Amino acid sequence: MQHVRILAADEYQGRRTGEAGNEKAAQYILNRFQSYGLDSLDGGYKQPFQFYSRFLKKVYAGNNIWGMVKGQLHPDTFLVVSAHYDHVGVRAGEIYNGADDNASGVGALLELARYFAKAPTSYSLLFVAFDAEELGLKGAAHFVDSPPVPLGNIKLNINMDMVGRNADAEIFICGTAHYPQLRPVLQPLSESQERIRVSFGHDQAGEKHSDDWTKASDHGCFHEAGIPFLYFGVEDHEDYHQPTDDAERIMPLFYQNVVELVLAAIQAFQLTP
Repeated sequence: MQHVRILAADEYQGRRTGEAGNEKAAQYILNRFQSYGLDSLDGGYKQPFQFYSRFLKKVYAGNNIWGMVKGQLHPDTFLVVSAHYDHVGVRAGEIYNGADDNASGVGALLELARYFAKAPTSYSLLFVAFDAEELGLKGAAHFVDSPPVPLGNIKLNINMDMVGRNADAEIFICGTAHYPQLRPVLQPLSESQERIRVSFGHDQAGEKHSDDWTKASDHGCFHEAGIPFLYFGVEDHEDYHQPTDDAERIMPLFYQNVVELVLAAIQAFQLTP
């Protein structure tokens, strides 16, 4: 929650790609990765990129922020754990703080990085905070096009986007319809939850396009590259892409339970070949 309160504060001005608040958020994440002792990649913790928006007729400069915990048994095989840190900025004089979208995912990413930095796993973990998700998954697309490790060495992407609140205490796991081999690992975890309801879906053939989350966030770029993914997220709430998406509307107990579920999933996939 401390991360969410900081990143969703007005001083970050909605973290829009290319603006000062976004750069401030990137530096916050980078500093945490360094302080937790994560290893850098390609000589640093930052992957800069540029892209042109035809719709906005503007060239943007963004930065993915990454850090690695090297695996003890299979250091050259990777799980990528991700969340995007950008949001939509200021519109008509109102700050869109994006507490759930997606300061919640970044807070989870940071605490998972802190945890696994002290509890290394069999496979290597690559923690990535993506930029420019709101402008078309541009940071994730650049990562897949210019990966710091061979794409063939990435075993799985676990992506988090909006994991901080749900009135029914329900979290969705998207991806197992595409990659059914992942479901048996997750099923025992979903059935053991007492405080949250875990549902699988938003990835089935025949679902309405608006309900299909296969390409709804950064995991879509991994899917297009043939890399299995799992996406943890809630269904849209009334504050989605509204200036009312503030930190005080996050549900701390629900949020904690979701992050612990993701942690358990990462641990479970360390035991699969």
